[in-house]
Amino acid sequence: MRKSRQKKAGFPPAIRWEFPRHIPTVDFLEGMDLEEDPAGAIEIFIFSMEQGTFLTWEAVVSQEQGLRLTWRQKKALNELVGFGDSGGEEIHYIDELPRPSKPWYAILNRIAPRLLIEPFRTYEVQWEAKSEGWGRLVACLEEHAEGLLLPPGAARPLDVVPSELRHKLTLQSCFTEIEGIGQDDVRPLEEEQYRVDAFIGRLRACKESVAYLDLTLGSLFKKLILPHRDGQLLVKLMKGVLGIKRSRDRIADFL
Repeated sequence: MRKSRQKKAGFPPAIRWEFPRHIPTVDFLEGMDLEEDPAGAIEIFIFSMEQGTFLTWEAVVSQEQGLRLTWRQKKALNELVGFGDSGGEEIHYIDELPRPSKPWYAILNRIAPRLLIEPFRTYEVQWEAKSEGWGRLVACLEEHAEGLLLPPGAARPLDVVPSELRHKLTLQSCFTEIEGIGQDDVRPLEEEQYRVDAFIGRLRACKESVAYLDLTLGSLFKKLILPHRDGQLLVKLMKGVLGIKRSRDRIADFL
């Protein structure tokens, strides 16, 4: 007896993100400095997600390719046509901009690697977009990416980012709790030990990533660098709070 293969409800069928030469496209991140300060790229990506730009273009492309539209795509396309952007002709522009040359997840995967700071030195001044950008992108995907085209192997929008990078960025978001330690205008860790509790709390919330990266105290403090005295204090406090005995013990087992 043959088993029927059914697509998950709400997920769009495969879209070919390739177009005839007469169709105008744009490099979504053209002219942006992703290496030094990716703030602009993050802002425009989040704004486009919130406005439904990616979803609308996917609806347009699905219709062009004769694919069955999901209810979200139908809604987006009806709203577009309702504003008079199509009279049965090809749609080349939305809000005076052509479609992006790459799908949304390819754009995200150009931004995400630029956010990783490895190792993360607390005494160095970090771009806010790099230290906090991943958390903003995750929140955006959770709220606005449902129903978008997913590449093969991805079960949810967040899965479009490679697993190792995704978990490293999640871990990095924990480091913001002790960011600045060692800078001239920031008090030493011994005077702000409440930040240790906040840091451990974030590690607990990100236990899946801590386990995926197989972190020990030894490997953690190769990714997270503090001034020597502050680093020794943090190790001591983490051992005391979590009950870790040896530097080679897996941190996830104590979270």
